[in-house]
Amino acid sequence: MKPIERMNAVWNGQLVDHWPFVPSIYEHGARLLNKSPGEVSRSAELIAEAALTGFRTYDHDLVTVGIDIYNIEAEAFGCTVSRGEGKSIPGITDHPLAGDEADPGALSIPEPGPGNRLGLIVEAVDRVVHEIGDEVWVYACMGGPFSQAAELRGFENLICDMYTDPDKVHTLLDATATLATEQACRFAALGASVNLFESWATLPLIDPPTYEQYVVPYNKRIIEAVRANYEIPPPAVILGGDTTRLIDFFIASGTGLVAADYLADIAYMRERIGEHRIIIRGSVDPKMIERADWDGLEKMLNGLAEKARGMARFVWGCGCVSYDTPPEYLLRFKEMTRAADARVR
Repeated sequence: MKPIERMNAVWNGQLVDHWPFVPSIYEHGARLLNKSPGEVSRSAELIAEAALTGFRTYDHDLVTVGIDIYNIEAEAFGCTVSRGEGKSIPGITDHPLAGDEADPGALSIPEPGPGNRLGLIVEAVDRVVHEIGDEVWVYACMGGPFSQAAELRGFENLICDMYTDPDKVHTLLDATATLATEQACRFAALGASVNLFESWATLPLIDPPTYEQYVVPYNKRIIEAVRANYEIPPPAVILGGDTTRLIDFFIASGTGLVAADYLADIAYMRERIGEHRIIIRGSVDPKMIERADWDGLEKMLNGLAEKARGMARFVWGCGCVSYDTPPEYLLRFKEMTRAADARVR
């Protein structure tokens, strides 16, 4: 089966030849080009080539396009991003709305242009879709509204605002969700789906009630806008940690794909999902791949396979593959997922 055929079947609830392989390849793509993440992140051609080279190397079942996946939208709003020298990933270095006098209501929604990389990443996604979009699901990476807000205001300030001035938080989230919706629709118009990264919303950084109030409504707005207008693979919301307690919120926001690490209670997630169409990505610690902890990985994969026994909407994955991970290690991990898969078939 082609990767696109395999993922379409999984989405439709059909058991396939083997569960799809969906590693998270971002800065690792720069390594495949023998270039720094910083250099690759500032070139549409190189971002696209990193994704394409990753696909040619690993033949995985879902391709994500992006390098510094959390930064693009926050940078467009005014955050400064480091250059990303050597193996370093570009990162946010300041919080332009950190001051007490900051007024999120004064934010203007940035458009793609020479002062930001909004158009650059759209161009990269367009290149990848045109090259391999008929072979594999292509996803564009973007920061979720809550995580953008955390970068603009500073996480501690944002949390304090929830208690002292919640309207201010919602005003800021309205702005970040507006940009995210516009950007997501640009990707969807090309035939790509979206990964909304909400790493600042992971438990225990915030609790479930906070997630319900400040994350769900804004993610839902983006997902509904995309699904109402475009026929694309299902939008994903990605964050780390044990996502078990968030499954009802993923359902409420219309999420089509979520990550579940080896600690997650997949049986509970399956029960809560019921007839809802949500793909679960069973994920392992990518540092274990980097350090070649094959015994630990085998144990983890076997545990995930047992939890997912009989599931149609399940895929193998891992967190962000590091720049330093040798390609042969990731290929070995791929073969290990096949072996774990076979043991429960």
